[in-house]
Amino acid sequence: MESGIISLIIEIIGAAGVIASLIYLSIQIKNSNKLARAEITKDLYLASRQAIMDIASDEHLGIIYTKLKNFKSEELGRRHAFYQSFFRLYELQHILNKQGLLEENMATSYALIIRWFSKTQWFSKYWDNAQKEFNPEFRRYVKEQIEIATPNK
Repeated sequence: MESGIISLIIEIIGAAGVIASLIYLSIQIKNSNKLARAEITKDLYLASRQAIMDIASDEHLGIIYTKLKNFKSEELGRRHAFYQSFFRLYELQHILNKQGLLEENMATSYALIIRWFSKTQWFSKYWDNAQKEFNPEFRRYVKEQIEIATPNK
């Protein structure tokens, strides 16, 4: 009878080990998937940002972009592309922060930069026209940062 109890205890311990291993594997797969999604998101946003920054810094691309978007001047088109480039990066940081993949001090520094941008001469015209191109949650975030930067409005 004693050997039967010992066998049962060993089987229970073995089953508990298998369950613990499956739980651990499940957690690892979930974390791996989260990191893979974050990496893909980052790559897409940075590629988008680079293309926009190229428009903002390359005279010939700036002219093409201005004509495609029907801006009145190349300067206005390039300014729009410059803002767009930076806000793509800020949108990425917001997403990564929400996913818990960005340190809080980095998120704070980006928020301060958005507040600074919101006080520049051309920002409101840019944001009024461009915000529909961004994620709704990011638009709410930018709105909050603008309200913090301009509390008297």
